[in-house]
Formats: sequence, C-alpha cells, structure tokens
Amino acid sequence: MSLGSSSLGSSSESILADDLYLFVVDDAIQVLGQIEREVHHADRTLDLNFVASIQEGSLIAGQVEREIHHADRTFDLNFVAPIHEGSLIAEDDPRERQENPVVHALDVNLSSVTREEEFNQGIDDFLNYDVDQMEYDWHEYGVYTNYVDILYDDDEVLNSNQEDANQCSRHKDLTDRERQDVYEELLQRYHKGALKKGSTNAVADKFNIHPRTVQRVWKRARKCMKDGVPVDVSSRKPKNTGRKKVSVDLSMVASVPLLQMSTIRSLADNLGISKSTVHRCYKDGLIKRQSNTLKPYLKEANKTERLQWCLSMLDPSSLPNNPKFIEMKYIIHTDEKWFNATKKDRNFYLLPHEEDPYRTVQNKNAMEKCMLLCGVGLPWFDDDGNCIFDGKIGIWPFVRKEPAQRSSQNRPRGTLITKPIKVDRDTSRSFLISKVLPAIQAKWPQQGRHETIWIQQDNAPSHVRSNDEQFNIAVQQTGLDIRLMNQPPNSPDMNCLDLGFFASLQSLTCRRVSRNLDELIENVEKEFNEYDPCTLRRVFLTLQGCMLEVMKSDGGNRYKIPHMSKEKLEALGILPKSLSCDRQLYEKVVELLNTPA
Repeated sequence: MSLGSSSLGSSSESILADDLYLFVVDDAIQVLGQIEREVHHADRTLDLNFVASIQEGSLIAGQVEREIHHADRTFDLNFVAPIHEGSLIAEDDPRERQENPVVHALDVNLSSVTREEEFNQGIDDFLNYDVDQMEYDWHEYGVYTNYVDILYDDDEVLNSNQEDANQCSRHKDLTDRERQDVYEELLQRYHKGALKKGSTNAVADKFNIHPRTVQRVWKRARKCMKDGVPVDVSSRKPKNTGRKKVSVDLSMVASVPLLQMSTIRSLADNLGISKSTVHRCYKDGLIKRQSNTLKPYLKEANKTERLQWCLSMLDPSSLPNNPKFIEMKYIIHTDEKWFNATKKDRNFYLLPHEEDPYRTVQNKNAMEKCMLLCGVGLPWFDDDGNCIFDGKIGIWPFVRKEPAQRSSQNRPRGTLITKPIKVDRDTSRSFLISKVLPAIQAKWPQQGRHETIWIQQDNAPSHVRSNDEQFNIAVQQTGLDIRLMNQPPNSPDMNCLDLGFFASLQSLTCRRVSRNLDELIENVEKEFNEYDPCTLRRVFLTLQGCMLEVMKSDGGNRYKIPHMSKEKLEALGILPKSLSCDRQLYEKVVELLNTPA
C-alpha cells in the first residue's frame, strides 16, 4: 500500500489535525487490528488509525508500543486490541461495516513533515512470512504480524538515546550458557505442545533481553526438535567479528630510549603512531606497564657479604644435604622510619556525583612527620595455631616534651608541646637501654629465655656498635643473653621492617586522620598494636624468599620479590615455618665464596 498526499487530505493542516482510517483488502487472510501513530510537530498531532477485521477464526489481538524521542518531538506507535469480528471502520463513515475485508502484505511508509515541506511517501518491498512462520507467530504471541517500517526526515533524527542514556540496553549478545538458560526456562513454560501465554515476555524480563531474542532461541529449539536432532541453541555468530585490528609493528619499541618510554605520549611520539593505538596495545597485553624503584648500588664486596649472610641463616643441622633456613625465632629486627601525617598525592574511590576531596596544608614540603624506632620479631604459635607471642616488641617516637616559649592562638605559654629530637648514637643507645631492653624482658616468652636473642640493625652511623660497653652492662642486668648484629651494608631487603612491615604500617596509618604530631604518634601506635601477627609472620617468610633470590643472583639485588600465595597456604593450614634451599643452589654459593677474587 502506498500513501500519497492525495489520500491523506487536501492540506497539511488537515492531516496534522484529524484522524485518518485506512484499509487494505485482499482475498487471503483477514486480520483485525488498530495502528495509531501520533506525530507531534509543535502543537500539531497526526493520529493514523488502521482497522480491519477477521472473517473466520479467533480474534487476533496484541499490543506493541515503541516510543522514539527526538529532542522535543515524540512518536508513539501502538497496536491495541481490535474490535469484534467482522467490524470495519470506513474512511468516510467510521460506523459502517464492510464484509470479508482481508489484510495481506501490508507496507506502510510514512514521512512526517512540517507545513511548508512536501509530504512524500515511498513503497518498500514487504518480506512475506511463509505459512510455517505465520503459524509460529500465531503460537508465539497470538497475532499474524510482520514488520512496519516508518521513515523520518533527517532533521528529526537528532539523538534517540539522549533520554535513555542511563538505561541498560536489552540488545546484547548472549553467551552460549545464557542461551541455554533461556531455552531451559522456556521448557518449564512449555505445556501441551505450546508455550503458556506471556512466556516470551516473562523470560525476556527475567534475563533482561529483548523478547525477539527469546523468540529466536525458541524457534531454533523447535526446529531441532522437529528435525529429530539434539537441541542446540548456541550462537552461530563467528567468533572473530568486526573490522580487523590495525597492525602495529612493535619491533621498534626495543630501540626507543628507556627515558622516552615513561609515558604513552612519549612512546607514541617515538614510534610515530597515535596515543590511542599505543594504549590499545597496552590493553591487549602487547606492551606492559612496569613500575621501577631505585635500588642501592652494590660493590663486589657487598655481594659477597650478602651471600655470607644468607648462608648464616641456614640451619647447620640441615647442611649440606637438605639446606633449610632457621625459623628466625630469636632474631629481633630494629630500625627507624619517618612516618608522615599524610601524603602529597592520594587516591580515593568516589561516586560519580561526589566532589573531589579538598586537602590543604601550609607547606607541602614541611608536613607533620615523626621518626620512630621499631622492634619486631617472629610471632610464635603453638601446635593448635594459637598465638603465644605476637612478635611486636614496641615502637617509640624520637620526641620530647617541652613548655611553649610564648602564647599563641592554639595554646597559652608554658603548655607542654611535642617536638622531635636529633637522632645520633647517644640517642640510639639511650633508646636501646631504656626502651628496647625492658620491652624484650617483659614480653619475651618464658620458654625462649635460655636462648641467645639477637638484635639485628643496619649499618647507619647512629647505631650502637655490637661491642658497646654501656649496652653490654645493661644487658647483664636483664638476665638475658641479648646481642647486637649488623646486617650487610646496602641491604634493606635483609630486614623485614624495610622489606614490608614499615610500608604496611604507614599505609594503615594514612587511613586515620592526623592533625598534629601527637595525633600522628597516637595513630602509629594504634596501628602497631592492632597489627595482625599472621601478617607479620608472612613478612618473615618473604624475607627468606628474598634470601633465596639473592643467592640465585650471586649476591645482587636485581630480582623480583617472590610471591608464594602465603595467605592461601595459611588458610589450608600448610604454611611452612621456614623455607628450604635447593642443594645445588647451596653448593653453587659455597663454591662462589671459595673462589678467590
């Protein structure tokens, strides 16, 4: 059927203001329905109504509504329930009945225009359903139907998704598992050779897909059952669809200078390609992003000392056949660290409507910070997994209290304020004698007091020497055998504090608000006291793993910290107390140390 301007009225105004009833009659099948289309152009409305009737059989009724929003215009296309059998509303007399009207091969092509433009209509070839398809449509959604194409002028197609931008699209490609779930859901609604009424829409709503997708899955299943083959509703789309990826030659990446590869922009400039192409290669895993930190420079003498240190941590009773590290139960790691009240740059995860946090400080290069001395050992657990010693000896700030010299808006004169102190060898000796030794004496497990307790420290100039007389006198008063030892120079990876504990403690402290020095110290002490002993035990195992890597790299520090899935092993109850060393690796290190330089 073709609709021209002559069939719609004498003028555009009459078209846009009145209701129009149209019919197409043939001698095949008679269909009853009503199509209403409202086209809003400013204050004008066009209502297009199509009505027909059925000659024999049941009444065909269905409703499909599609609303397409184009800026301030709205188009409503509605299929509503028809009137009783045999009724027909004529164009000149809506109440007039016509006998045996039949609808067949309907092709409606409407174009809505303004008053000044010419109303044009075209005819499109209509894709007829075969008898099986029409029977399928009748059983599926209770109506003989087909497609109706409505064409609009280009100036009306502005942005059809503007109002639905925040809604989840129901047009998506289902996985084979999802398609199978849809089929199984339809089977549950299959009764006496047909689907129950409303099954298609119900399943579509449940899986948040379009009803037509459900119909295609069911059609595939019915065809398989009809052919007597196993039902297969998996997708038949090719796995590799879409345009081919742009071929990028990444062989030149290796020739780009290292400092020119720090950002995607600089790398793209050196390769002569766009930033989006480089970023796509990164997403596809063709190139990787690698963080890099500076490591201490090691001389050959430093490497030799590191190898000797690693060998000293092996259990003598396990040598040479089954080398294994000692449990390190009697080693206390001590070191100092600056703890900051906050960081210059921080990341936050916010909702889209939330504002960015606003943080201020008077001088970002002079934020509140404090140096603290920390001492930790390996936590002890009994055979039942109960912690009998948490390994946390203590943490002490290098500060002093002194009265304020003058009054300010924050406090009157004479108020005790906290100030940092200079850390030198005398200060370190004072803290060891007055704080570390009493803490060890108070917290050390009773069953380990007969063993030698080692305090491990680095080679900082402010640290106390192992033969310090004042320290040895103080140790004798404790009744314990406590000794000092220094780890290899330039080897922060040989101390569990620098290896991971300090970074973890600083990260936890940053979760708390620290407005001044006192609050910072309080927050650090709280996090230290609440630190999980199981986490501390895993740090000691990581330390042993690093020692193995040092031995593999001939005493160097060019290695990656090993990951052993310690949390998983701990959950399974098979976390080892110490790591084993390969015999060949042990013999290699011994041979290397015995080789003259």
